[in-house]
Amino acid sequence: MGGLLQQMRRLVFGQPIATDAVVPVTLRTRLALPVFGAGILSAVLYAPDAVVDALRRGSQQGAIPYMALGVVLIMVLLGLAYRSNVHARPDSLGDYGLVRDVLGRRAGVVTGASVLVDYLFTVAVSVAALTQLVAFLIPQLQKWDVQLSVGLVGIVAVVALRVVRDRARVILGVWFGFLLIIAVMVVFGVSSHGTDTTSPIAANAPETWSVWFAYAGAIASGAVMVTGIEHLASSAPNHAKPRGKRAGRTLIIAVIASALAFFAVALLAWMYRITGWSKGPILLQVAQGVFDNAVAVWIIAIVSAALLYAAVAAVFRRFSNLTSYLAKDAYLPRQFTMRNDRAVLRGGVLLVAGASAVVVAFAGAEVETLIHLYVIGVFTSIVLSQVAMIRWTNSKLKLATRRKSRVRLQSRRVLHIVATTVAAAVWIVVLVFNFLSGAWIAIALICGLVVLMHAVNRHYAAVRADVRLQPSDLEVALPSSTRGVVLIAQLHRPALRALAYAKAARHSTLEAVGVQIEREPALQLQRDWGRIDSGVPLVILDSPYRDLVGPVMEYVTTIHRTSPREVVVVYVPEYIVGRWWERSLHNRSTTKLRQQLLGLKGVVVAAVPWHLESAREEVQHEEAPEPGEQLP
Repeated sequence: MGGLLQQMRRLVFGQPIATDAVVPVTLRTRLALPVFGAGILSAVLYAPDAVVDALRRGSQQGAIPYMALGVVLIMVLLGLAYRSNVHARPDSLGDYGLVRDVLGRRAGVVTGASVLVDYLFTVAVSVAALTQLVAFLIPQLQKWDVQLSVGLVGIVAVVALRVVRDRARVILGVWFGFLLIIAVMVVFGVSSHGTDTTSPIAANAPETWSVWFAYAGAIASGAVMVTGIEHLASSAPNHAKPRGKRAGRTLIIAVIASALAFFAVALLAWMYRITGWSKGPILLQVAQGVFDNAVAVWIIAIVSAALLYAAVAAVFRRFSNLTSYLAKDAYLPRQFTMRNDRAVLRGGVLLVAGASAVVVAFAGAEVETLIHLYVIGVFTSIVLSQVAMIRWTNSKLKLATRRKSRVRLQSRRVLHIVATTVAAAVWIVVLVFNFLSGAWIAIALICGLVVLMHAVNRHYAAVRADVRLQPSDLEVALPSSTRGVVLIAQLHRPALRALAYAKAARHSTLEAVGVQIEREPALQLQRDWGRIDSGVPLVILDSPYRDLVGPVMEYVTTIHRTSPREVVVVYVPEYIVGRWWERSLHNRSTTKLRQQLLGLKGVVVAAVPWHLESAREEVQHEEAPEPGEQLP
């Protein structure tokens, strides 16, 4: 049965990928554009809907092109600002790394949580928009919107876990094919729009403050167009050298192309009197009005669906990478840093898949509803990153002596100040207009994530302090009498306690065993082991597929096969926690290993407990005397 399940797993997810076979991919601008720019271009499929929907509520659809122009100006401004970000820090940490290093770790945590929420809603909105495309073409499927959306999330998750490498040239065709379709639609739509067609919607002059507020709400809702900009800004390591220059060029081209496509769709919607009262994506309604041909609408829908899929797949990768960075900084469980045998950060993929499926189901797969939850996260990170860039330019100005350098830095500072002001204004407008419509949910999620990440960080800090070596911990015990194998992941107090227990058992042969999942930690363990002079040899097992259990099982089985009468005692250090929620943060790999080792004949597993501070506090609390009780 196990072999059959293993074969099915290999069939679905593919064969393991060795660590040495994972080679970073670098792309030139021509190929990087579609791979990293799919997110911002795919927003063209739902951002016009947000603008039209906001204006429809105030019966101001005649102002569509003016509002679209406002969104375009915001996009260009932020595109220039983020190009400056990339030139300053061409790394993969994006806004999180910039804010963390310049404004401090607390601000970095807020930025990380905001970007995670932004990615979560990007997946939800994109999947809902894709489902909307399908339902527009096949109206009978409209009642299955939620089921289709959840199913699509599951499909993307399985593909992400399998690591089907994106064909950059295929995505290139989809990306530029979508732009070509927009261009053809604009040429055909403008040329065929004459006196024999319906005249554009007239724009009403703003006479009351409520109209101005409606306009501000429309621009803020249309600002979902910039949600893919952070992904572009974190793509520098995947560009060919010079990385900063190429990544900045990719970013600005993607922003300008997406802005033009967005404005073109909004302009055609205005010309062809798309008022937002009809159900369906604005893009397909425009295509239907321009071409009046079902085949043309189907072609546009298929290319649009491919673009949305590429955007969702890219967000899955970026989300899992960001959770990995946060986990390395001890703000999320360490499991998010671990890659499976397909070299995939599985924890992040499963988290974004499950959370986005819940969000889509909660919102009923309605794009308009999801957009209200959408903008808060990205503009929170944008504001913080621009504030960080202002401080960064100020620090550079203090050191700059050449006039040309100072002028350039002062220009960059002005750019980031303006970007901060505009982004903050958009954030406030979205908060005011969309708070009751769902923006409060995004704020609650960000706050909840911040609290959770600080709690995880405090726990890991307490663990590090608890297991840190003390001078008295370096004492060695007497030799043992039976064959002992002590599992050592890193040199700390629990590991030395397990070694001391093994020595006290008087084994005839004793050795410490570590597993090399990554080279640097294994080399560090060897260096630390040589310094303590324990008298016990250290064996490092190679694990090309980043598996802890397999190499240890094979090693112990080989020992038992060589000496079948010899009892092998495997010592496994384990943390004992005092709070229920801490169990999910520790002992997951060791629990699986112990369960499999117990199945081997002639093998004894000894779990060596190390009570963490939370467990010791619980014991002290339970043993405290009752008030008035006489102590012996």
